[in-house]
Parts: sequence; structure tokens; C-alpha cells
Amino acid sequence: MKRVTAMMIVPMLLWGGEVAATYAPVDHGAAGQHVAHQPVDHAAHAGHGASPAPEIAADHVRWQPDAPLREGMRRMAAAVEALGHHEHAHLDPVQVRKLADAVNGAAAYMFANCKLDPEPDAALHDVLARLMGGARALADNPAATAPVAPMRAALADYARLFDDPEFVVPGG
Repeated sequence: MKRVTAMMIVPMLLWGGEVAATYAPVDHGAAGQHVAHQPVDHAAHAGHGASPAPEIAADHVRWQPDAPLREGMRRMAAAVEALGHHEHAHLDPVQVRKLADAVNGAAAYMFANCKLDPEPDAALHDVLARLMGGARALADNPAATAPVAPMRAALADYARLFDDPEFVVPGG
């Protein structure tokens, strides 16, 4: 990973939503129109403002994920699936923190490798901010189980936003 990329990503991984909340969302120009449709380099802008679950229009045409996005989201889904055992008190704090680290590691991989157009990029950053916020909450308090359900919901939003037929949303 390039030094500049690491300098941008590491604070976000360590402080999750607090760092993400300090960044302004992508400027889409007047009246919400897109300024450009150039691919977006995630490593160049490791954070956007986090918000609650996005509104997804009923007629939304799902975006095509690139290979790094598909791989990173599968890593996150596997970690969140394993966190289902935490909800049943089957994991110790060390295991919970390792799974939180896995979520952050998958996010770092996507920031370093994934390239999307501005609109799907902004939607993806919202999903990732919610996943990383949950991971931070679990790392801070590995006894808590409340962050797992919103992480699952973020993964379900990914499946509604992106056309990734092999992606499986973890069950709850």
C-alpha cells in the first residue's frame, strides 16, 4: 500500500465514523446533477460523510461492482456472518476484535483497489462507513452485540445497490 494511501486509510480504520464525519460528501453540482462520470479512486478519498441507511429507489438499476469490490464485500460478509455467533455468546472478546479487524481490513482493501463512478462510489462509502462504524463499536466494546444487526443491514443495502449475484447477505 502506498504511504499516502496508508496515511488516509489508517485514521479512518482507527476512528471509523468520527473521521468519516469530518469529510464532506462528493459534490454533485447544481441540483444534484453529476459533475463528472470519471472513475473514482477510493484511495484518493478515504471517507465521505456517514448517514443512516440510504433511500434506494424502487426503480434503482443496480450498479456493476468491480472485482476488488466483490472480493472485499465477500470478506466483510464472512466476518459479519461469523459475528452471528457473537450474538449467541459463542465468541470471546479476542475473536470479536479479530472479526472487527477483518471488516476494517476488507474496507482498506477496497479503498486501495476499487474504482467506481461517483454515484455508486458515494453509495458504497455510506455502506462501508456503517460497516466500519459497527466494527469500531465492537472493537471498543466486544461484549456488545447491538452493532451486528446494522452491519447486516448495510450488507443487505450493498446487495440492493450492486448487481453481485453471487453475494450472500449474512442471515440473522
